[in-house]
Amino acid sequence: MESANFPLAGLTVLVTRPAGQGAGLSAMIESAGGRALQLPLMDIRPLEDNQAAADLMDRPDYWDWLIFVSANAVRFALAAKNGTFHLSPRTRIAALGGATAKALADAGIRVDLIPEPKSNSESLLGAPEFAEVAGQHILIVRGVGGREHLADVLRERGAETAYAEVYRRVKAQADGAACIELWRRGDIDAVVVTSGEALDALVELLGEARAEFAYRTPLAVIGERIAAIARERGWRRVAVAQEASNQGLCNAVVQLYREGNDPRSSSGVPR
Repeated sequence: MESANFPLAGLTVLVTRPAGQGAGLSAMIESAGGRALQLPLMDIRPLEDNQAAADLMDRPDYWDWLIFVSANAVRFALAAKNGTFHLSPRTRIAALGGATAKALADAGIRVDLIPEPKSNSESLLGAPEFAEVAGQHILIVRGVGGREHLADVLRERGAETAYAEVYRRVKAQADGAACIELWRRGDIDAVVVTSGEALDALVELLGEARAEFAYRTPLAVIGERIAAIARERGWRRVAVAQEASNQGLCNAVVQLYREGNDPRSSSGVPR
C-alpha cells in the first residue's frame, strides 16, 4: 500500500537506461518502496575516431558558447581531450540538465547556464542569452545523430553552429522473450525510457506484443518529444519528467501511480 514514505510500494519498474547508468534511478525507485528491474536497451560507446571533435574543441578562443546536451557528452568529450579542457574566459558553457551540469562541475568546468523550466532545447532557446546570437560561434557537444532543432534555430537567428560528436548509441543485446514473459506474469508495472532510440529498441524488442504492452503498461519518459512518439505508437499513459534527472524520472513514475492510473491493475496478467 502506498504511503508518504513509500509511494511506489508494490510497484515494479523496468529501467531501460544504458548499461552502467541505471543504478541511481533504480536506487531511488527502491527507496520509494518499489522494485527496479534493469534492462539496458542501448549501449553508449566512444567513436572509433574522435579527432574531428577534439579539433573543434581545440579552438578555445573561437567559440562564444559550448552547449553540452548530456552527461554522456561531458564524459566522452573529456575522454576525447584526455581529461582536460582549455577554455577561453570568453567562452560560456550551457548544460542541458542538472546531471550534465554536475558532470561539468565535477570536472572543474564552470557552468554559465542551465535552461529552465525544463532541461531541453526549447527552454535553452527561450533563454535571454540565446535570443540574439547573430554572429556568435556555438559548438554543440553531443552524440551522433541527435536532434537538429537546436542548431537549426540558432542558425536561423544568425549564429554559426557546429557539432562535436563524441559518442554513439547502439542497441544493446536484450532478451525480448524473457521481458515479455515477466510482463505477462505481472512482474512489470511501468517502464522508464530516456531517449527516442531506447523507445525504438523497446518497440523492436516487444515485436508482436508491442500493441498490448503499450496499451496496458504506463511509461515515464524525458521530454515531450519522446512522449509524443510514444503516444503515436500506442502508449495511452505517459508521464513526462519535469527535469532530466533520476529524481525527475522517479517523480514521473510516482505521478503515474498517483493520478489513479494504478499500473498494477492493468499491466500484464493480474497478480
